[in-house]
This record gives sequence, structure tokens and C-alpha cells, in this order.
Amino acid sequence: MNQTLQAVKSFFQAFTFQLFVLLLLCSSVSSFAQEATPSTPAVPPVAEVKKPAKSIFLPILSFAQGVMNFNGDVGYNKLNQPFSSRSGFQIEVQLQSASRLSFALFLLSGRVYGDEKTIKRNANFKSSIVSEGIMLRYDFLSKKNDDQVIVPFITAGLEYMFFRSKTDIKDANGKLYQYWDDGSIRDIAQTEPNSDQAVNLYRDYSFESDLRDANLDNFGKYSTSTWGVPIGAGFRFNVSNRISMHFSSVLHLTGTDYIDGMTDAGKGNRKGNEANDKFIFSSVSLRFSLSSPKESEKASQITALVYEDADGDGITDLDDDSSGTPRNNPVTSDGKPYDEDNDGIPDYRDQELKSSSNAVVNENGVTITEQMIEEKFRKDSLASLPAVIEYLKGFDKLTKRNPGAENTWLKENSSKQKQSTPIPDVYTNLDNDKNGIISPREISEAIDMYLSRQSPYNVTQFFELIDFFFSQR
Repeated sequence: MNQTLQAVKSFFQAFTFQLFVLLLLCSSVSSFAQEATPSTPAVPPVAEVKKPAKSIFLPILSFAQGVMNFNGDVGYNKLNQPFSSRSGFQIEVQLQSASRLSFALFLLSGRVYGDEKTIKRNANFKSSIVSEGIMLRYDFLSKKNDDQVIVPFITAGLEYMFFRSKTDIKDANGKLYQYWDDGSIRDIAQTEPNSDQAVNLYRDYSFESDLRDANLDNFGKYSTSTWGVPIGAGFRFNVSNRISMHFSSVLHLTGTDYIDGMTDAGKGNRKGNEANDKFIFSSVSLRFSLSSPKESEKASQITALVYEDADGDGITDLDDDSSGTPRNNPVTSDGKPYDEDNDGIPDYRDQELKSSSNAVVNENGVTITEQMIEEKFRKDSLASLPAVIEYLKGFDKLTKRNPGAENTWLKENSSKQKQSTPIPDVYTNLDNDKNGIISPREISEAIDMYLSRQSPYNVTQFFELIDFFFSQR
């Protein structure tokens, strides 16, 4: 009784230890699969990429029913013997990672059987086996292939098993079986003097005798537990998003030769081979994922959206005020590329890095002045219209960056306007603030109306308006 309690205690201690190791390994694999290699920051330093929260993979529960075939010293040493198969049942908890690798903690319980009746010898056993361990599984197809129905895999691991072997050497009345050369079983050995009084016996297949306690080969109290290495292969059949089936065969290479009670240390016809015992478990399992694929997919999409960085500047799009920055260009904490002269044109495409404050610049960051545009207008008023529009757009951007720039322009031109020609009556309706000056904002609105064919002015009046705008200086 004490030995049984001690064995149960040892089993649960080992089981708890294996569970701890499994969780530790899965955590490590998940972290490794999701870590990104940081890039070397530029100078000024590129903002550090915010790492997304790690995806959580909930366990998959698996329940397998199958058959166990023994291969050792007793029997015909063939793994495909249908009549020597015995049932087995396995429970598995699989923890997945983002890679093709996954770990599983399993508990296997079943029986193996061997019966040999030949001219050489007669031997039999039946052993109950309980094994628990960790399996590493590798899928040949990526988890990104969500529509894949059949996924082949290979698996290997480490296990610790307990076995209890029994043998059928007595009948119901406790009489030992004596095997005769003619194939009969009797209660007296064929070599005994009174063998003529032998009575026929018949096996009852009750496996009543503990094989270790029977001590048929004087092995003594050998250990009934051992380490093992399971290796196998199979394929997964995906029934639905959460349910799948495993079809697999796993060969369990044990570290003992005592499961069938016969080893190479035996004598006479009970001498076995030098190889350790092994068995194969072929099974079909039903697997149920605790994760909801739809919820996981939705969460992945949200996570991808939250942490998306289209321009690769290290600032997520949700926090990026400039999502079109070329890669490897330094940016500020809000994702804006640096603009040293604050002209609204980022340094990486600014052809004039030292523009003066309140300067109106074109799309390349080069200063454009009213004098430059007026000179073009005087040479060819029609051809210069795009340049005029470009200047006015640049001025509009300037006022958005620096609202005081327009007031500065008005102050500089108000004193000049008092000494020049007042606004012609035909254009006074454009002076919205009634300050006697046609401002860049007001001339820009007039051009927009003209180009959209909503202006009350003809072509001549329109170009005379632009000419008057420049004459205000």
C-alpha cells in the first residue's frame, strides 16, 4: 500500500514539474517569435517603434483514442500485429506560438500485451502503462494558411512512464501451467517422474500474477518507472475554426527492458534480446481550441491597425501627423519630419534650408517674392498665372503656420497704399475687411472664383486686377 501511495505521489510531482516546464518553454517561444530586431537610429534619433502587445494563444484541448502495439522480447516482434493491440487513451493540452512550433503536455494511459507460444518458449504478459510528458510539434504548413484543411506534422518529446506488468502462469485453482512438447498444458512438468499422472489445464487469461513479484528470472525488485522518448508523425484535419482531428502514430522508445519481464540477462529460453522495450500508439484525437478564431482575427486586425506604421518612421499611423515620410528619415515625436527653417517644407526635400522667417516658399522650399512674381507677370501675364497661384498658395500656407504673417504684410503695405492709387471701384467688393488694400487672401479668392467661372470680371479685368495687386507695393 505504501509503495502504491509513493508511486502516485511521485507521478503527480513529475506531472506538476512537466506542466511548469511546458508553460516556461511556450512563453519563451512566443516571445522569440514576436520580437522584432530594432533598427539603428539615425541622427537626430528616429522615434522608437512602439511594440504591439503580444498575441495570446489559448490552449487546445485534445482527447485521443487509439491502440497500443508492443514490441519487445515477448511476442512476434511485429508492430502491426492486430491481435496483440490493446486500447489507449490520451489527454493533451497544446500551447501554440506564432511560429510553426508548438508544445503539448500529454497524459497517456493504456495497456500493452504480448503472448508467445512457440516451440522455443511459452511466455505472456499484460502491462498497464501511464505516461506523461512534453511533446514538441512542428507543422509543415504555416499558420497563415487559414484555409488549409490537412496539415502534416512531426513530433518528438520526453516522457516519464509507470508500468505494472502481470502474467498468466496459473489457472483459477492456483496450479502452475506446465507446457509440454505436444502443445498441451498440464499441471506436472513433462520431465517429472510422475508426469504420467499429469492432468490437462487450460489457460484462463486472467493475468493474476505480478510479473516482478513472480521473479521468474531472479531480477529482484527492479524499477517499474522509466524515462522515454516519443517520436512520431501524423496530420491534422481541420473540421471547423475551432474543431480539428489528429491522425497520428507515435513510437515510444522506453528506457527499460522490464515491461515484458524478459531481458538479455535471462537464462535458457527466457533469454531476450539486447534492445529496450518499445510500443507504438496509433490514435485519432478530437481537438477543441479555446480561442475564438473570429475574435482572434478581429483582435489581430485591430492590433495591426493600431500599430501600423505605413512610412516606417517609428511612429504609428494613429500618432503620426505626417504618414508619408520616406523611410530612414529622422522625425519628431509626433512623426513630423524635421523642418529647420520652419518654412513648411521638410528638410529631406528642402532645397533652401535657411529660408528667412515669414518667407513665402514654393514646394521645394525655395523663397518666392512678390517682386519675382511681378517681374514674370510684367513679361507675360498669361504664362505667369501658375506662378502667381503658386505664390498665393505659399502665402496661404505661411499664414497657417504663422497667423501673424498676414498682419505683418498688411502693416508693411498699408502705408504704401496711402501714397498710391486707391482700389478701383470695380474691385472694391473684393476688399472684404474694408482696409483699402487687396490682400493676398482676397486676391486668391478672386482667382479661385475666376478659375471656377464664377467671377464677374472678364479676362481684361481679371489681369488688370492682378496688376493692381502688385502695384500696391
